[in-house]
Amino acid sequence: MHIDPSKQQQFVDHAMMDIKGGFMMLMAHIGDRLGLFRALAEGPMRSEELAGALGLQERYVREWLAAMACGGYLEYTPDTGAFHLPPEHAPVLVDAESPVFFGGIYHQLPGLWHILPELKEKFRHGGGIPLDRYTRDWWEGMERVTATWSENFLMQEWLPQAGLLEQLEDGAHIADVGCGKGRALIKLAQDFPRVTAVGYELSDINLEGARRLAREAGVDNRVRFHKHDVHDGLSGPFDVVFTFDAAHDFQDPQEAFRLIHDALRDGGSYLLVEYRVGDRLEDNLGPTGALFYTLSVTYCMTTSLCLHGKGLGTCGLPEAVVREMAERAGFRTVTALPFDHPLNKVYVATKAAS
Repeated sequence: MHIDPSKQQQFVDHAMMDIKGGFMMLMAHIGDRLGLFRALAEGPMRSEELAGALGLQERYVREWLAAMACGGYLEYTPDTGAFHLPPEHAPVLVDAESPVFFGGIYHQLPGLWHILPELKEKFRHGGGIPLDRYTRDWWEGMERVTATWSENFLMQEWLPQAGLLEQLEDGAHIADVGCGKGRALIKLAQDFPRVTAVGYELSDINLEGARRLAREAGVDNRVRFHKHDVHDGLSGPFDVVFTFDAAHDFQDPQEAFRLIHDALRDGGSYLLVEYRVGDRLEDNLGPTGALFYTLSVTYCMTTSLCLHGKGLGTCGLPEAVVREMAERAGFRTVTALPFDHPLNKVYVATKAAS
């Protein structure tokens, strides 16, 4: 077999960058969870200053700083021995309300490391991994990832684009299926005092967090959370139902579309956020596709297969499939909102009025 040396070297360089990225994720997790990034956002520090400020061991902090400087996360000034977090990096590493905040992803990582032994067995024997195998780190990190939507997009773009603000102001009854820790419903209840809401979730860790957050926000009298599977039907009737990057995870997304449709009042709306993916593998080739398919193997597909479900996976609901499922479920119209985002697309499906 003939090997092109230049092509081989290109792939060596490519693989080396991936390896470097994996190790940087480990270090970024430490930086996020121990508050190292946040402390450096206050200004340049030497290793002993940073260690002292956080009550950490200087030798470990020194080595971590060296790794992050070599990785391009921090800048280093040899003359002073100080390390600096560039202000352009802070929205990614520190500001939890930023639309480009990655701290939640770093937080999630141990949840995937934890399930790797079991995941390898699923490759050999089939089946899937149940939700209760994922650790608190996974769910808490996921909450931090999705919180950026509630802070930056839900009120500012999605609801106005979908034409739902007036309904919510008038006191709509709404539901979030696969609600996680309930951030979106809590945010809506705070912003719309007449709204009542129900969150459906299967993770006990998420339900515990959702109920606590609703109490802390003072909206637990209007927002309720239940451990309930959409495939068992929804109580309704609701004016609006939401799913945020959840429908592709369901046991049977087509049946879930139908049950959501049936739980809506006449003229009601279903707003769903899904990944921005193409219909075919060749449409998804590239770094974003690599991220999506890896997420599918490690969470989206396997948790559905655990329920003997369809296992659509992260890339299983491109726009054409969303439209087809919504039509089969009985929705009158499906509109893709003009939301310009590299990872997500947002749709609103409406039920026919009586």
